[in-house]
Amino acid sequence: MLSSGQIEHFHTFGFLVIRQAFATDEVDALIQEAAAACAQKLGRDIGEEEWFWDGEFVESRLELTRLVEDDRIYLPVTELLGDDLIWIGSEGMWGIDPELADHTWHFDGHKTSRLLDYTRTKVMLYLDPQTKDTGALRVIPGSHRDPLHQALLPLQDAHLGGDPSPFGVDGPRIPGCAVETEPGDIVLFNQWLYHAVFGKAGKRRVIVFKFGPRPHSDAHRDMLREGAPKGFQPHPSFMDSERPRLRRLAEGMEAVGVKA
Repeated sequence: MLSSGQIEHFHTFGFLVIRQAFATDEVDALIQEAAAACAQKLGRDIGEEEWFWDGEFVESRLELTRLVEDDRIYLPVTELLGDDLIWIGSEGMWGIDPELADHTWHFDGHKTSRLLDYTRTKVMLYLDPQTKDTGALRVIPGSHRDPLHQALLPLQDAHLGGDPSPFGVDGPRIPGCAVETEPGDIVLFNQWLYHAVFGKAGKRRVIVFKFGPRPHSDAHRDMLREGAPKGFQPHPSFMDSERPRLRRLAEGMEAVGVKA
C-alpha cells in the first residue's frame, strides 16, 4: 500500500521511488532472467559488457511476465492510475550503447498530440546502482503538467533536433533532479515528465514495464495508436494467461490498432 504522501508525490512531481522493493537474492535471479531473455532474442549468450535493448522483453520470459502481476509492481500502479489498467509494453536494457552515453531531455510522446490528462506510466526496475555521475535517471519535477510542460517544449525540440544546449546551457546543467537508485529499487514516472540521462557508466541493466488507464475516448485511443504504428497486438503470454490480472491488461486492446 502506498501512503497518501507517496500518491501525492507522484501526482505533484510526476515520479515516485519505492526503495528495495526486491531483495538482493531476487535481483540476482532477475539478472539471470534478463540475461536469458537477451540470449533468447540474440540466439546466443550476451557478454557482460555488451549492449542490448529490445521491446517485448518482459513478455518473452515466464518469470519476467509474472513480475507484471506481482503486488510490488501491480498494486502501486493501480493506486496511482486506477484499477482499470492496460498493458502498453515492456523494454529491457543491458549495458550501455557506446554511441549514446547521454539521452537528452525529452518526454515520451508526440508534441502534436499531447494529452497530459492521460497518465501513461513507466515502472523502471533497476538491477545495478545508478548515481548522478554514472547515468541515473534525471527528471524535472512537475514538468508533466502545464504550464511548465508547455514552457519546456524547447527541450523536446532540442532532443529531436540534436541541439546539445537548449536554453543556452548543456543538458546536465538544466535544473533537474537525479533519481539515484540501488538494485531492487523501482521508479515510477509519468511519461509526460521531462527526463534525461547523462554520463552513463558501469553496468546498466534495467527492466521497464509500461501501463496506462484503459482509454475511453477517441482522443486517447488515437494518441496510443500514434505511439504504436502497428497497433496494439496483445502478446499471447497475456491473452492466453490463466492469470486474471494479465488477461485483463490485454483485453480489448487489439481494437486500438484499428482506425474507425
